[in-house]
Amino acid sequence: MTDSTIPAPAPRITYLDSVRGLAALSVVVYHFIGWRWADTLQFKLAAMVFNGSDAVSLFFVLSGLVLSWKYFQPDESLVIDGAHYREFIINRLVRLYLPYVTAVLLIYYYMAHRHGDNAQMISEFVHNTFNWFEEVLLVRGRHDLYNPGWTLEIEMAASLMLPFLVLLLRYNRQLFVMLALVNLVLGPPLVLHFLWHFMLGMLLAYNFVQISRYDLRTHRFYRWRYLLYLVAFLLFSVRHILRIFPLNESGNYWMGLFRLDLFQFTGLGAFIILAYIINSPHLQRWLNTAPLLFLGRISYSVYLVHWFFVQWVMDKWDRYTAFFDRPKLAFLVLLAGTVVATLITATIFNILVERPAIRLGKRLSARFLPAQPAALPIA
Repeated sequence: MTDSTIPAPAPRITYLDSVRGLAALSVVVYHFIGWRWADTLQFKLAAMVFNGSDAVSLFFVLSGLVLSWKYFQPDESLVIDGAHYREFIINRLVRLYLPYVTAVLLIYYYMAHRHGDNAQMISEFVHNTFNWFEEVLLVRGRHDLYNPGWTLEIEMAASLMLPFLVLLLRYNRQLFVMLALVNLVLGPPLVLHFLWHFMLGMLLAYNFVQISRYDLRTHRFYRWRYLLYLVAFLLFSVRHILRIFPLNESGNYWMGLFRLDLFQFTGLGAFIILAYIINSPHLQRWLNTAPLLFLGRISYSVYLVHWFFVQWVMDKWDRYTAFFDRPKLAFLVLLAGTVVATLITATIFNILVERPAIRLGKRLSARFLPAQPAALPIA
């Protein structure tokens, strides 16, 4: 038998994969409809449903949850030391970087190739014309080729800090909450902008069992639940609401005084949404259906490759829409084509790039773990 001190791996929360998949799909639709129509009222209203811009808040809160999950579930016995930190970072770097760099090079090839022949493309590559070198570093704020890459830079930075935050939450919850509030008040650029989101996700992981078992029907506010649902929606969509009804001078003053960013509110909305999902077996059964689980498995690939197809369609918009008599029909067909092309390519990308990167990350990171105790003989 194996040594009893080695903690068993925490079970995977599969329905959260589906949440990530739906968020990634909303990003595809959001970037498509926002490319040419961002200033229209129709877009601002549609963005509250296909809220891809604030799906990043959901991504970050969700990452804080799933990355810290193994440190709190099923118990808190997983050791965090130098060897473990190196293992964690190597695994995370390979997991994020290899697919990301591949996607950036795909975008680079398209952008460079459309300006000239292969010789010109190679010359631009060597001379770093499109600043691809800075962009693939993922820590220097350059996202000229793959614009959504800024979210992955935040993901990487927060990942580097997460084990330290886990230790703080594990041994002193009060200090952890105080740090979250300090981060919220100080805000950017003094501290990591989206650290608040990851810490909210960690609180979900820490209190996961209590949240999942809590009977909302016994709470005195249960009869007001629909009002609370509305509050969560308003928090999550506040950035788009304020594009229609902007804050006045006084509101902007107080937001600036306390260094509050609207993303902080969308993060709180994402926190409430995820807490509700964790507490809702009905939603979990729906999210555990095969199509949504599949979408969740390829969600990172969807996020990486969709920009290529959105950019491709928008570059050739006039040419493609010339085949249609009605603009609305052209819009719907091209949107559907973009989504389908993204899903097909993401599936291939997941098989050829993302899954091998995950396996490679696990193999490389395992070398940094200390040797496990030898198995004890069976009496």
